[in-house]
Amino acid sequence: MNTVLFCLFLFLSNSASIEDLVTSLEIRSGKDISKFFSSDTEIIINEKVSKGNKFQLTKTIDEFYDESNVNKFRVIHQGDSKNNLIYMLAEYSSYDDIYKVFLTLLKIENTYTIQKFKIDIKE
Repeated sequence: MNTVLFCLFLFLSNSASIEDLVTSLEIRSGKDISKFFSSDTEIIINEKVSKGNKFQLTKTIDEFYDESNVNKFRVIHQGDSKNNLIYMLAEYSSYDDIYKVFLTLLKIENTYTIQKFKIDIKE
């Protein structure tokens, strides 16, 4: 019985939620955001497209955080569409700039994966 409960706990603790993703975006943790990456994830920062494995994508996100000095994240809107797609409109801000953020996620059962993570400086 204890083994079953332990396995259930491990399974539940490995399923990351949208709230976990938002928290990872707020604290600017590339490592935590990478839990939502898949081999199909695409990151676009100011029109520069990045694809690759989790390590490469995490490095791309961490470089953005280092270079932009963003200090605040705010979700503007979040919604669902057909085919288990979820989208999120948000923004990062620094002392000098505001960045528009657009995310699309695919939900399969209780697993969310980022399909597209787009960041553009707001002009």
